[in-house]
Amino acid sequence: MSLSKMLRDAQDLDDSIRYAAERDLSELQQLDFPNFLLSLSAELASDESPPECRRLAGIILKNSVDGKYSEDNNLQIKQWINLDPLIKSQIKESLLTTLGSLVPDAWHASSQVIAKLAYIDIPSQDWQDLVGRLLGNMAQQGASPPLQQATLEALEYMFEEFLGLEQDKIDDVLDAVIRAMNRAEQSSQVRLAAVKALQNVVMFANFANDDCRNCIMTAICDAAKSDGAVIKHAAFGCLIAIASKYYGMLELYMETILSLTTEALKGGVESGALQCIEFWITICEKVIELRKQNKHDAHAISTADCSFIEKPLSSLVPVLLKTLLKQERDDDAQAIFISAMKCVDLVAITIGDAIVPIAMQFVEINIKASDWQSRWAATFAIAGILQGPSIEKLSPVVRLLLDRMEDRNVEVRGTAVCSLRRVFDLLHSPACANRIFTYENLPRIVAVLGLRSKDVPEVSEEACRAIYFLAKGYESSSSGLGHSSELSPFLSDVFDVLCSTSALAKETPFRLPTSAPAYEALCEVVRVSNIQDYKASAAIGVLMPRIMRRLNEVLGAKANSSGDKRNKYNLLVLVCGLLHVLIQKLGNTFPVWRTPYVLLLFCRVLTFDSSAARDKAALAIGALAHAVGPNFVDHMPILLQHFNVKLLFPIYLQVIGDIFLVLGDEILPHCDYMMDVLYRGLSKPMLKPAILECFGEIALAIGKNFEKYLQAVMRRLKDAADPEYYDDVLEEDESNFRRPRIPIESDVIGEIVRSNCTDRMKSYLESGCSLHCQSISNLSQLNSCEGELKGCIHKVKALLEELQCLVEGAYDATLTANLRAMRVPDESTADNKMNDQSHCREEKGEQPADHLDSDSSLVTLMILVHNMLKLDYTMQEKIVGSLSLKSSSAELDGYCLMWDLRPYVDGDLMNLAWKSCP
Repeated sequence: MSLSKMLRDAQDLDDSIRYAAERDLSELQQLDFPNFLLSLSAELASDESPPECRRLAGIILKNSVDGKYSEDNNLQIKQWINLDPLIKSQIKESLLTTLGSLVPDAWHASSQVIAKLAYIDIPSQDWQDLVGRLLGNMAQQGASPPLQQATLEALEYMFEEFLGLEQDKIDDVLDAVIRAMNRAEQSSQVRLAAVKALQNVVMFANFANDDCRNCIMTAICDAAKSDGAVIKHAAFGCLIAIASKYYGMLELYMETILSLTTEALKGGVESGALQCIEFWITICEKVIELRKQNKHDAHAISTADCSFIEKPLSSLVPVLLKTLLKQERDDDAQAIFISAMKCVDLVAITIGDAIVPIAMQFVEINIKASDWQSRWAATFAIAGILQGPSIEKLSPVVRLLLDRMEDRNVEVRGTAVCSLRRVFDLLHSPACANRIFTYENLPRIVAVLGLRSKDVPEVSEEACRAIYFLAKGYESSSSGLGHSSELSPFLSDVFDVLCSTSALAKETPFRLPTSAPAYEALCEVVRVSNIQDYKASAAIGVLMPRIMRRLNEVLGAKANSSGDKRNKYNLLVLVCGLLHVLIQKLGNTFPVWRTPYVLLLFCRVLTFDSSAARDKAALAIGALAHAVGPNFVDHMPILLQHFNVKLLFPIYLQVIGDIFLVLGDEILPHCDYMMDVLYRGLSKPMLKPAILECFGEIALAIGKNFEKYLQAVMRRLKDAADPEYYDDVLEEDESNFRRPRIPIESDVIGEIVRSNCTDRMKSYLESGCSLHCQSISNLSQLNSCEGELKGCIHKVKALLEELQCLVEGAYDATLTANLRAMRVPDESTADNKMNDQSHCREEKGEQPADHLDSDSSLVTLMILVHNMLKLDYTMQEKIVGSLSLKSSSAELDGYCLMWDLRPYVDGDLMNLAWKSCP
């Protein structure tokens, strides 16, 4: 079968034909690699071959010599380097000839292959005449446009990475590219190819040279004035690339670029408006980055003076703000609007106070205009200048926004509320000497936000979020209880407003996400309230039963659809979370007589099929136990009705441990039943770690009374020392962090995907790749690191075995001592010697029973620590054993997270163990 037939069949729609052709191509490649490459280059150069076959031949040829995105990259490079020089020369000559083809598919593929070979050969001092041959194509009299376009495309691909060329050759390439851009007689396609090539070549130009820089900038600015939209876009892409690397050398060209930006924004997307804005965004980001570097390094010397940028940016702001006044809101206009607002935000950060008078001039002109669009634009502009300027300069914006929150147009009101929320988020800090608003402004702020919370849902949500950030601003000062008391007089009204906003409607009882911001705001307001203040305490005391009734209503409301059921569960999470915060805030002032009612509500939530709701209810029960204290034992019968194996889950078990610690010996009457449930819970693999941890909490809580459960627990702990005991848990945990690799059965399809990816996809793929010269070094380092990890694992294993021996010895000794202490002698007379020894201990203040209790507790602690470390070691051993070059980034991220979290090691228990060490 001919190569042309294979290439044609490899693109057939029939899977069987396509797979057979791919198999034949793979076999041909493995059988005779040099002639396979030579045949592909001949097929690519043949005018008799169909365009699609020529394109595929180029793709396969490119990926055969450079597997940049494959695991055998180094092998492919070595195969090309070791190829017969004669065959290599024939392939290269064929590729250069193909650049003159009239078939775009052919010369496009050839330009890519030439670039890939240049990455391999030029650094190794091979193919030294390549650049000269390409420049000869550009200087050739009467060269066809396709030849020039193909040559420029090859140069574009070649300069994507550093080739190690001498500066003289780079300058020659730069001159050829600029000449191609400036020739009026050139076709638009050739000029476009030249501009795209310049975007890469300029990264290696001698930009510090005045003549070189002026020549480049003149050519780019002329191209930006072109009538062709695509050429304009490419020219602005060059400017963006230059700004990212040569920011400090652009001072002389800012006025020209600003003029181009103004014209482009008038013409819209087709005129390159988005690219213009992106240029200024890049400038601002560079300035911000340089300032951060200088801030972190006191001895750093700035590579550029940032002061020259203030004037052009100040002139840019009015141009950007005018985009807010455009009535069109199609996709193109929306894209320009979003980019312009991002740019305004960055300009504010860059020039600080200088932006305020410019922006406020726009705001004052439009904020009271008769048409709502102008008022909306002015309101939106305020939100864009909040980061950067000082609070003193921005202080008038609160009054302006409060006025617009009473606007007759809902769009204006919504934007004003959103902007005020942003003000509170970024600028509200009562602890600061300068505040964005004073206590005198607070009554109006609360009143207006309360009014807007009753507005349409979109505005109401933003009003609730604004209340949230208003309260959050008092977080830093709530510990001092000074400024947080400012809210106390308004808490009752705020609670009423938020409860009304989140109330259950008869028609739609589960209004989410509309009511979610209201609950979040309630939680934050309660959290920062000063409970010692009478007004705050009274308001929270009234809110508590109100939310309890709300929870009861939610539990009783019927969900008629899957959406209602999902919203009901989410609502349970929010309400239980709010009750949790209320109980924590009330603390020991919580009215004990409410305990059985609220506990019963939480227990009902434990029966729902929602892990998030159950977790919140369990945590709230724990907070309730801490608030009520030892008296919580009176309400344990309610909790025990909902304490069985079916209802156990990890958070609930943690809370049970906390309850044991709170009640201590008071819980002993219920201990047998609870321990029996925990024993049976060990049958569930996912509960094993949490139950074992709970055993430790129980032992610490009830002290010597744990002795009756000691043997049973030790027997289960001994079983837990077997790594297989946790294999199913570990496998499930690891699977949560794994991401399946996408199988690509067709190699040709995979090659096509890699060859025709967009710039964004290309940069994404390349972000994980290294330079060719680093590959061998990286592999060596990986092998070294893997060896060190395995060495550490072996050391840990030896230490664990030593610890296991110590645990077994201590366990046997303690068990023997316990049995001796419990043994009753048959003789009627006691041993005089034992009596004497006992009498001596009593004189010294020592109690044998106390010693046994202490020893048993220490042994239990040793077993718990050993089991935790054993489990942690097993996890780490599996992670190290799973590492390979084939591991995806998602898998590695998962391994790192599991390693850092150390989910099977309890920090408190380890601290206790360290304290017990002599």
